[in-house]
Amino acid sequence: MYLHRAFGLLLLPLTVVALEARGQQPAADRPVAVVSAEAAGSVGAAQSMALFDQLIAKPMKEALKTLPQAKKRFQTGLKPGETFYLTTRVVDADGTFEQVFVQVTQWEDTYVQGTIANTLQTVRQYQQGQTLEFTTSAVYDWTLARADGSEEGNYVGKFLDIQDRLDRLGE
Repeated sequence: MYLHRAFGLLLLPLTVVALEARGQQPAADRPVAVVSAEAAGSVGAAQSMALFDQLIAKPMKEALKTLPQAKKRFQTGLKPGETFYLTTRVVDADGTFEQVFVQVTQWEDTYVQGTIANTLQTVRQYQQGQTLEFTTSAVYDWTLARADGSEEGNYVGKFLDIQDRLDRLGE
């Protein structure tokens, strides 16, 4: 049995709007929200988060393995039209959480600052454009988006897109 089938109700697609705002084509991949306990039935927010972490463990491991090289590329300077994102998680007081793309503006040692680049679908205490500060221990993935719409990284996002396609095959 595929692990992703157990999580079908938990995944909701989000739309990346940061690139569109800059007149660029958004990447095909997008962050994923995990719904609250009410929307997912009997699964509570804490259990939902644990299940989601299990689902993304392997692609997240690869993303974190390549994060030091991605950091060097960001700090060296992006080419015109490139945007660098880190994927992290925001959590409301009730435990509802959502993965978000953060457009990085500053990254020194383990400290990261940036703005939420996508429209939020699940959490209510955060919004697109809001500044976030976090450490690299809160990073789940990274994405380098190019002006032509191609991207590098986004290991978790690509994995979740494949899982979504597999889920739709069974419908």
